[in-house]
Amino acid sequence: MENLSICTIGDTTIDRFFMLDKGEAELFCSKGHCEISFGHGEKISIEKYKKSFGGSALNTAIGFSRLSVKSSIATIVGEDEDGEQIISFLSKNGVNTSLIKKQEDTNQSAILVYAGERTIFSYHKNRDYGQIEIPNTNWLYLSSAGDGFAKMIPQIDSKVKAGAKIAINPGSSLIENFENLEKLINVCEILFLNRQEATMLFKTEKINEQIDEVLKQGPKTAVITDGANGAYVANATTRFHMGIMPSRLVDQTGAGDSFSCAFTASHAQGMSLEESSRWGMVNSSSVIEKIGANDGLLNEKQIREIVGSSPILKAVDL
Repeated sequence: MENLSICTIGDTTIDRFFMLDKGEAELFCSKGHCEISFGHGEKISIEKYKKSFGGSALNTAIGFSRLSVKSSIATIVGEDEDGEQIISFLSKNGVNTSLIKKQEDTNQSAILVYAGERTIFSYHKNRDYGQIEIPNTNWLYLSSAGDGFAKMIPQIDSKVKAGAKIAINPGSSLIENFENLEKLINVCEILFLNRQEATMLFKTEKINEQIDEVLKQGPKTAVITDGANGAYVANATTRFHMGIMPSRLVDQTGAGDSFSCAFTASHAQGMSLEESSRWGMVNSSSVIEKIGANDGLLNEKQIREIVGSSPILKAVDL
């Protein structure tokens, strides 16, 4: 994929993972909704701790680089040691960091991991994305970003009009201001949402109705991920469901990012929606077997080998 260039846009963070001992918390689930409980004011024992680098944009940019894409990132880090560490980490992983700007503090996340699922406490600063100049590139990948991102929309729009293609995976921060993305969504190639986001946006839990609503917005391809239930993929002529790869679940952080980056990169190279979905599922299954969002990201050769030997990943028409 050396001839493909993708610039990822969005926030980056320092992630601190705390894996709770099984006896230190309780899990209560009802009608698909789960809550975790532990004593207020108590000292809670942690089984494992890990500091990592994260944020959807960082995870995705590194994922593209692993797939031999010319990967760059447009993000803003803090004017602090954490910010320098993020830049260094991206550079070591083959991502072009020349677009990165610095403002105030670096974003932080504390992530509690229990029973394979994560609960995220997030501290995000509003950023002035208007100061970043987007380069010429084949594709733009828009990920989760704060309120300051709106200043970049006219610039992104001009790049798309000049021929760049765009994939959008808005995340919770941009979902809250979804109307601000209308101009970009109307012209995007791929829109990624998870089932929870799609249900909130379109006020229906029926997957075909959610797909219809996404395609009405203008994207050529709709992708709705559904955690352990796999993903639903559709365009004007095709819609199907694909299940997940069997794997040993450790931490779900980054599962969506790893799926989306492999799907986007392979589809940008001309692969079918079904084949791109396989690439996404294989990449995601590797990431969730490790703590953190990017340690398990696979390279192009690894994905090709696994996809070629995994007949279980079949598309089922909706």
